[in-house]
Amino acid sequence: MSKIIESISWPLILPILIFIISNPKELVDGRTISNVVNQAIIRTIKVGKDETIHCYDIYKQPSLNHPSLRNHTLQLWPSTYPKNIKSNNLGTLRLTQGWHNYGTCPQGTIPIRSDMGKNYHSIRSHKHHHLKYARNNTLHPNVNTDGHEYAVIRVRGSFLGAQAKINLWNPVVETRYEMSISQIWVIAGENDDLNSIEAGWETDDYKNGCTNLECPGFVHTSSDISLGCHFTEMSTFNGDQKDATFGVHKDQNSGNWWISVQGIPVGYYPSSLFSQLSKKAVRIEFGGEIYGERSKGRHTSTQMGSGHFPSEGRFGISSFFNHVQIINENNEANDPENVDIYVSDPSCYDLKIDNKYTSGYGFYYGGPGYNNNCQ
Repeated sequence: MSKIIESISWPLILPILIFIISNPKELVDGRTISNVVNQAIIRTIKVGKDETIHCYDIYKQPSLNHPSLRNHTLQLWPSTYPKNIKSNNLGTLRLTQGWHNYGTCPQGTIPIRSDMGKNYHSIRSHKHHHLKYARNNTLHPNVNTDGHEYAVIRVRGSFLGAQAKINLWNPVVETRYEMSISQIWVIAGENDDLNSIEAGWETDDYKNGCTNLECPGFVHTSSDISLGCHFTEMSTFNGDQKDATFGVHKDQNSGNWWISVQGIPVGYYPSSLFSQLSKKAVRIEFGGEIYGERSKGRHTSTQMGSGHFPSEGRFGISSFFNHVQIINENNEANDPENVDIYVSDPSCYDLKIDNKYTSGYGFYYGGPGYNNNCQ
């Protein structure tokens, strides 16, 4: 059962479900324009002292105030799915959230947490200013990524999406402004015209999440899943392993980019938001990312994945991706080919492809950050 953590000072920090869009068209101050009135809220669910879930009419959700979506026709369900997509590889996570113990949102509504404050937006904006720079420089090893580090695999070509089962851990994050991410990147374009959609989980040390207001233009369609949910079923070292399947695919009829978790369509980014991803993706990446500030005058001790290198051991020790698939231009899901590995600093975080010990195409990745060789 999932638990939502709503306070910066809460002692237990858990990974959250994240969907991120980078460099969409026609944004206003990096956010949607919100003029939603209270009449859009059909039901209110009081979860705790400082947390509330509002069930918004799906046709009046805040994201539809995005400048590019004012005449948008809402799509309730994907009209097409990739061929050959592995449907029997759903992870061990049960998608149950803590607020379900207090009520449910009726069909035709979507749940939005009301405790997403200004502090969150300022921090997210700060980090994504650096993220845009770093994403364009990960093509070249040993460049300054401005605090971002990566351990990823990358494929290039023409793609309509990707899917993977991602191991769930609760990595240590050293400071309030740092983060540890494990996700899929779907990318097109370069430099100022770079578009990306990212889906996976993130751990950081402050109030966080990803709702319609922080992911501009994301059209939420699920009445059961609230974005920014916290996973409470975590993997344990040399113990039970928990994982969840994340997917991104382009609907062949509408052109919208759908996001799914555990096979459940959660919502989509309309094609109209993009300059480059309106057509296709040209690069897919899978793996981990760290943002560290060197606030103590050394490398951060923020962990990636389980916090253990692949060289220390595989299943139960190092974190993994498995059942990794890319979706080609024919809308067919296949194992990735001609894979490049990018590791920004293998003394801090590393990645090893190891299909022998993972299901389907897979790899182990992660690391502790600061250590005798990572200063």
